[in-house]
Amino acid sequence: MQIIGHIHTPFGEAAGGPIQPAYAQGAEGRVIVDEPFAAALADLEGFERIWLIFLMDRAAPFRPRVVPFRDTRERGLFATRAPCRPNPLGLSVVRLLAREGNTLRVADVDMLDGTPLLDIKPYVPAFDAHPTSRAGWLDAAGTARELADGRFVPGPALQPDGSVVLTLAGHCLQTAARHAHRTLAAALLADEEPLPGTTEALELLTVFLTETDFATLRAAHPELDGRGRARVRLFRDARGVLGWETLAALVP
Repeated sequence: MQIIGHIHTPFGEAAGGPIQPAYAQGAEGRVIVDEPFAAALADLEGFERIWLIFLMDRAAPFRPRVVPFRDTRERGLFATRAPCRPNPLGLSVVRLLAREGNTLRVADVDMLDGTPLLDIKPYVPAFDAHPTSRAGWLDAAGTARELADGRFVPGPALQPDGSVVLTLAGHCLQTAARHAHRTLAAALLADEEPLPGTTEALELLTVFLTETDFATLRAAHPELDGRGRARVRLFRDARGVLGWETLAALVP
């Protein structure tokens, strides 16, 4: 497969965004198709809705069982729409508002800004609509949640030396650190026996978030603004001073 364009939306991170197009409240976005594929957009204007197939490039790694957004119980991944899939493919039906050259204006977007596009297909009610079908556990869902939280964003990795590794995949360093702090704090409250190093990592993240001038950091290190992928380790040196280092080269 190859990327054929990118989707631009108002949502810079998963937390707070809609969990499905039905809950996007008309949020608008743009689908920009790369020039070699622009001619394939011909005749699309007559369709009210289209399917967008895309790469969920900022999802957490595969998990066989998850607690989905619309429930409070653990479910098998393939019985959910959770993004942490073996092949992180997304599928959303959006309203087509207009075509302007190689750009599609769309509404009801639920994907993150900058999402790589893999394919576009027309939505055909006679083929795609089956409103009376059973929906398994969703017919008796445990929650009516419409907005996402950070549960499927890559979490922090605790290291034996007391440091913590953050994964930047579409999120800036500050956002990744905030998510890691929330994740570890929740784990500390929920688990009677948290993972070794949780308390130390939580303290380290607290200091990092409260004492770091992130505007200055982003200006000096634009590679940490979330537009690429990186792994960053936060640590204390021999004098106890907080520091950080990039462990992996950025991937566009």
